[in-house]
Amino acid sequence: MKKNKTLIILTVVLGGLATYFLMKDNSSSFKTALRDFSVKDTAAITKIFLADRNGKSVTLHKNPEGKWFFNDSLSPRKDMIKSLMDVIYKVDVKENVAKSAYNNVIKTLSSTGIKCEIYLNNESTPSKVYYVGGATPDDLGTYMWMEDSRVPYITEIPGFNGYLTPRYCVSPTDWKEPIIFSYTPAEIQKISVSYTAFPQRSFELIRNKNSFQISGKSGASSVQQVDSVAIDNYLDLFKSLSYESLETTLSPAQHDSLKQTNTLCSVSVTDIKNQQISIDIYPMPVNEKSLTLQDSLGKPLKYDVDRMIGYFQNTGEWVVIQHYTFDRIFRSPEDFDSEVIRKRILKLQGTRP
Repeated sequence: MKKNKTLIILTVVLGGLATYFLMKDNSSSFKTALRDFSVKDTAAITKIFLADRNGKSVTLHKNPEGKWFFNDSLSPRKDMIKSLMDVIYKVDVKENVAKSAYNNVIKTLSSTGIKCEIYLNNESTPSKVYYVGGATPDDLGTYMWMEDSRVPYITEIPGFNGYLTPRYCVSPTDWKEPIIFSYTPAEIQKISVSYTAFPQRSFELIRNKNSFQISGKSGASSVQQVDSVAIDNYLDLFKSLSYESLETTLSPAQHDSLKQTNTLCSVSVTDIKNQQISIDIYPMPVNEKSLTLQDSLGKPLKYDVDRMIGYFQNTGEWVVIQHYTFDRIFRSPEDFDSEVIRKRILKLQGTRP
């Protein structure tokens, strides 16, 4: 009887100790989770939701093929995806928030913090939810606060000098990839280029099964001997043709006024699914960002020599376009004529045709 009583007491004691250490471990794990802002398996991330207190938000999601989209169907900037993934993978707690700053930091995070929800493996419940605040006074740390935690932290990427808030961008405009045209040659059905001042240089490049033909516009003669290499090189230019930025300096009234003037050029691409993207190109007036203000004679320039303004007919967006990027597609029918090209080559070689 005495032996049984001893066993019972020993069992109760061991059970109590096991419960104590289990609770201690769980408490420790919970505390660790509330300061662990990083995700080491970024390949498992399938959705990220970012939102601020002013109503701006961005939802990024990855399809089964591994391609990222934002706000359902738009292509995000690849550099911003890489930057966000980099901070999610590397972010670490630098130090605790000082007691003297605690109330102020909590108040700021509650009112202006950016909410970040990270979802793994297409799960409907986020794996992590935390709030991203501003920079520390020395700009070398970022305030963050994990949901369900009472303690905010100062975070960093070890070895990086700067704060992390800009990487958690909630502006859909900033996330949008600055692409005008993005087609593989096999996707293109037709390219149309129209010059207002020089209609004889306008043309259409039209697919005819596995080859293309050049059709002149407004009286321009068609090309009878199409150079296939020139066509292939031209189509490659449409794989990735970007604009510099959205045009935000002109007022809506100025935009409307600009549309009443003649375009420099209009370019449209129709794909094999019969979907079309069209852009009208206008000269950009000289402004405070213009690098060249005078011509070679010292006279003031009216228009920027480095940039133009583009208007997307499909979306109504205005963008800034660099001549360096866009001038490459300003061609004429003769640029695809094999006989003209042959004569140009011979001339460069110093040989008479």
